[in-house]
Amino acid sequence: MGMDVGAKKGPRSDINVTPLVDVVLVLLIIFMVLTPLMEKEIAVRVPEEQEQTQPAEPPPPDLLQILFKVDEAGLFHVNNETLTDETAVERLKVWYRAAKSKEATQGPPVIFFDADDKAKYARAMKGLDTIRDSSPGWTIGMMTEKLAASATGTEPAPPGGAPPAPGAPAAPGAPGAPAPTNPQ
Repeated sequence: MGMDVGAKKGPRSDINVTPLVDVVLVLLIIFMVLTPLMEKEIAVRVPEEQEQTQPAEPPPPDLLQILFKVDEAGLFHVNNETLTDETAVERLKVWYRAAKSKEATQGPPVIFFDADDKAKYARAMKGLDTIRDSSPGWTIGMMTEKLAASATGTEPAPPGGAPPAPGAPAAPGAPGAPAPTNPQ
């Protein structure tokens, strides 16, 4: 028996496996490198369900909380006081001085901004501009939930001449309210 070493001339029907082995080895190396990387876990934090907590206690009566509201009709209200476009800046300056006088005990002056869902966007922006124009020292907090209705289970008092809720500060200039200091 003998082996044919290539003495025959003409086409050969044997497969050249060298390039095939090279490709398979390259693929093997790629998979060996990538497999350990794919096994690493990705950390995902899923929020846990929070237990229902008791509502926070009402603020102390001497706490000055200021709520600036834009209602559906586009009127401005500070706590229970209705403001006009002409008087809004001056009245907010009075509220700012009152809040600034209590800065040592309550922190920097904060005003909470609440726009009714049906209020016009332009009026809400005008309200924010009015707060900014009254004093640059305000810290503006945006209200995202209705606190009066959800915390007490009752409807909030209509703005205007209605008396403030128990524990809420009286409007500056109202009977029984502390007189704001004038730091001139």
